[in-house]
Amino acid sequence: MHSYKASIGLWIFLAGAALLLDSVVVLFTHSYKERLTKEIYSDASFELKAHASALASAIGSKLDLAKGLKAFAVEELAHSGSVEPARFETFASNFMKDIPGIRNFSVYPDGISTMVYPKEGNEAMLGLNLFRHKDHSVRENAERTRLAGRMTVLGPIELAQGGQGLLSREPIYLEGRFWGFVSVVLDIPSILKEADLYDRNKGIEFAVRANGQILLGISERFDNPPLRETVKLPEGQWEMAAVPSAARLDSIASKIRLVQTIGWCSILLILFFLYSQFTQKARLKKLVEERTHNLEAANKQLEITYRELAATAYQDVVTSLRNRSAFNEALTVWDQERLERQERQESASKLALLYLDMDQFKMINDTLGHSSGDQLLREVGSRLSAILEEEQTLFRIGGDEFSILLPSFENAGQVERFAQRVCDLFAQPFVLREAEYFITASIGIALYPDHARNGAELVRNADIAMYRAKEEGKNQYRFYDVTLDPSSEEAIEIASYLRRALEKQEICMHYQPQVEAGSGRIIGLEALIRWQHPKKGLIPPNRFIPIAEETGLILPISEKVLHLVCAQSRAWQDAGLPPVRIAINLSARQFSQRDFAVRLTEIVAEYGLSPCCLELEITEMMAMKDDLQPVLLELKDKGFTLSIDDFGVQYSSLNYLKKLPVDKIKIDRSFVSGIARDRKDEAIIVAMLQIADRLNLTVIAEGVETNEQLEFLRGNNCQEIQGFIFHKPQPADQIEALLLAEARESREQGN
Repeated sequence: MHSYKASIGLWIFLAGAALLLDSVVVLFTHSYKERLTKEIYSDASFELKAHASALASAIGSKLDLAKGLKAFAVEELAHSGSVEPARFETFASNFMKDIPGIRNFSVYPDGISTMVYPKEGNEAMLGLNLFRHKDHSVRENAERTRLAGRMTVLGPIELAQGGQGLLSREPIYLEGRFWGFVSVVLDIPSILKEADLYDRNKGIEFAVRANGQILLGISERFDNPPLRETVKLPEGQWEMAAVPSAARLDSIASKIRLVQTIGWCSILLILFFLYSQFTQKARLKKLVEERTHNLEAANKQLEITYRELAATAYQDVVTSLRNRSAFNEALTVWDQERLERQERQESASKLALLYLDMDQFKMINDTLGHSSGDQLLREVGSRLSAILEEEQTLFRIGGDEFSILLPSFENAGQVERFAQRVCDLFAQPFVLREAEYFITASIGIALYPDHARNGAELVRNADIAMYRAKEEGKNQYRFYDVTLDPSSEEAIEIASYLRRALEKQEICMHYQPQVEAGSGRIIGLEALIRWQHPKKGLIPPNRFIPIAEETGLILPISEKVLHLVCAQSRAWQDAGLPPVRIAINLSARQFSQRDFAVRLTEIVAEYGLSPCCLELEITEMMAMKDDLQPVLLELKDKGFTLSIDDFGVQYSSLNYLKKLPVDKIKIDRSFVSGIARDRKDEAIIVAMLQIADRLNLTVIAEGVETNEQLEFLRGNNCQEIQGFIFHKPQPADQIEALLLAEARESREQGN
């Protein structure tokens, strides 16, 4: 009973499949028939257009013969005053002998036929007066041609010699007076033959009609014709209609029968195949199902095992973040994609690497134990993960080091803003053992393609930048540049050029005015070193000063700067200008020289200057070193002005600031740029100004570029301003012109 039901079900299935497949065959053959029919009519349409164009060309070229005959007659009249029959016959015979389909040429002075070629068969035309012709259409055509002054066409007409013709007639005027006509009679069957309309082997049947008269084919072709074209004549038009031949249409039925036969045979084969497949033994089906089930279970177990192994290999045990292996794998994949893009001559996508090292982690580990250290690492990982966006990836490299990959960044400013967000994460304390601890981080940043050619260089240079961030005070980020790595090819090249620059007098000075905040009057200058390279042009100091520090060239360069500045100050005073204070940046190595104060005093005296003409700028880190305090006091006693440069970017103690023998502090441009944009920067500036006021220190703000910044600083009693809003750094000759103009203005106001 069970097998009987299965057989009935199978036959029902096969019957349904047969009906479905038969429907597919029917739909396919119907679509195929439509496509073949469309192709045949498309070909017929193309043939019709081609023959219509050929017919138009044949008629047009023959009608234009009347213009040639007219030109001959006009030339003869202009030359001899008449058209000689002999010359006409010579011209006509030469003109007609190579052109088929022309019945005759004729000339009608005053509308009366006097010459016709050939005469044989056309004798009745001689003496014929067109204006008095018995046929109304001929008279009407002659009058219309005379009045219109252009070629006219008459026909089709039945010719006296038999057959159908087309007449082209041109009027001739001499000095505005009507002289007569020239006419050309064309043989219509010849024109149709020239257009290849009699060939019945093209698979298309034509019909041609002119002025209601059938010239070729049958009139029924024009009853709702599927294919139709119009041939325009100078006057009137001919119509053409066409249909595919019966033989071509019959070929469609033959093809459809063949396709149907193939389709039905295919259905039988498919049904036989299905019948064979469904009648296999149930045991084989069950065996296949069991083996399939076993294989699927084994594959699932393998996938689970692989995921567990991959998670173990690429996951950090402490933080559950991706580990160093995952980081190396990610860079390897990126390197492969970069090389593939280079092979396709495509630019690789940008990549930024942030290398982060926690500054006080060892202290936490040693003091609170490794469990607290692990807790701190997990909290840092959680905070960093919270600010990541799509495609940005965080890794724990090992120990207290993390790295972040930022693909496809827009510009360095975007990366810098992200790095600042990372630094801000450490502003909040970490709670360990119910106590708050403040931990900071140093971040090195390297960008591709700006700082590296591949992944290995990216890691190396980000690491170098991170260590420089630690050296410069920690709790900050630092972008890589060539000056951080004295071993790089570019740094070595710059160091080599720099030695020659000292010998060839390529070091020069620019000066930026410092002005009184209230009046805008110039009260001082800052000397800024420049390197005028013969090939590379003007090189800014941030490109070569760090390399000079590393190679020891900073000492001869610094002494060169002192001489250049003192010589310039002396030259301005000799030119009649009042003394102006010039600020010079001192390097740490220069300041650490044992006899620096004595040597500086000797150089100033060599140029006959007073120490008050120079202002010595030192960094916070230099000012806070205890072993340099005696040097500062000595310089102060000798009359030099001392100022702290870039105040606020390091971590100087207010207690040190109270004890330091300095006269001035300079607010760093990083705080000034935040005016009108960051309330925290504004609050810090106000605090600096208030502290300086209590300590009787002068304050100068550098990097002032906008009116909002200037008004804020004036409103909070900042005494001095330096920035592009007043003056840019300029060569000495341009500064001299500024000083002369200001001195002249002061004298005029004094008078």
